[in-house]
Amino acid sequence: MTFQPVSTSTTVPQAQADRFARRVSGRLDAGARGVNHNVAERLRVARERAIAHLAAQPGLAVASQGHASVLSLGGRTGAWGKFSTLLPMLLLLAGLFCIDYVQDQYRADELADVDVELLTAELPPLAYTDPGFVQFLRSTVRD
Repeated sequence: MTFQPVSTSTTVPQAQADRFARRVSGRLDAGARGVNHNVAERLRVARERAIAHLAAQPGLAVASQGHASVLSLGGRTGAWGKFSTLLPMLLLLAGLFCIDYVQDQYRADELADVDVELLTAELPPLAYTDPGFVQFLRSTVRD
């Protein structure tokens, strides 16, 4: 077992992937030697179909700069593609506005409850001037 230092360059993972692919390819080639002719022909035709099908599909395009990278489907994006990239941002903004509205409603309801408690309570007028009255209201509203 040999120790290889880990490098931060992007060529090291690519080189490891290439070595792995060569090992897998070598084992498949060794196993393919024992296959009869009919099976080998069917595999060849299936391989050609798969390659033709893969070539017809748009490939993945990777754009990277520094430590950031973007993975996208190859080809140009149309109006729907641009709309689908803006849709999550629009939904997020709509959600934030809804949260703000709900919180404002909650605060207004809370203040209205305090006002109802004040107006319906049977207290003498001097109680409203007492410094502990606000504390009393806060403790009764939470209960």
